[in-house]
Amino acid sequence: MGKLIILMTMILSISVMAEERIIVNVGMYPFAPFVETNQDTNNELQPSGMTIDLISALNQSQKKYSFVAIQIPPKRRYQFYKDGHYDVIFYENKEWGWSNIDIDVSNSYQKGGEVYVALNKLGRGQEYFDDFTGKRMMGILGFHYGFSGFNATEDYLMKHYYMNFSYDNLKNITLLLKERGDIAVITKAYLKRYLTNNPEHKKKLLISEKMDQEYQHAVLVRPGIRPSVDEINGMLETLYQSGTLTKLWKKYGIERSK
Repeated sequence: MGKLIILMTMILSISVMAEERIIVNVGMYPFAPFVETNQDTNNELQPSGMTIDLISALNQSQKKYSFVAIQIPPKRRYQFYKDGHYDVIFYENKEWGWSNIDIDVSNSYQKGGEVYVALNKLGRGQEYFDDFTGKRMMGILGFHYGFSGFNATEDYLMKHYYMNFSYDNLKNITLLLKERGDIAVITKAYLKRYLTNNPEHKKKLLISEKMDQEYQHAVLVRPGIRPSVDEINGMLETLYQSGTLTKLWKKYGIERSK
């Protein structure tokens, strides 16, 4: 009887070990609509957005890995990666400061971009976005923008573009409406959702027809880890084939890569 109990215990332990998932730390920073922070009923900040929903979908679609969100500051995301705080990051682009860092890049499943937004004043048209000389630009700390040649150095941006930094798109739109800046660079997907929720502001804002930049979002993965970038591609393809990704894109106003 004792041997049977021991054998059953061993079998149970092996079964539990087999069911244990490999923890995968996913770095994320405020980047609406992919990562947003909102206050819950206890006035505590809780992350939400496309990244959170995607992590949930990945965890539900397979049993080998457990993806865990790790909040990181956008400006220090490279150092946090080098220090090993996370191994995977969604909705990045290799051109955003990653070119000299050893990291694998997944297939692209969606595209995005930023547009210029100013106050819609009498006599002001699209020509307002042709020249930024003397205008107060507004962006997010640690982000790379096309108008500056993707130079994200704070001193450079402040010296040449009178750049005012915040940590999210909503803050920049709010400051723009208060005339605390001249031109805000806003994520296109976020702006679309913002105007849907705040239609009264549509006539107040002048939105550029030209883009500051367009990009293909990818998942960046540390080489040699599990899951590999090929496994990530497979998981994303599974979510796409099931219709899960399409539903999330529609929810957040994101366009699929062609």
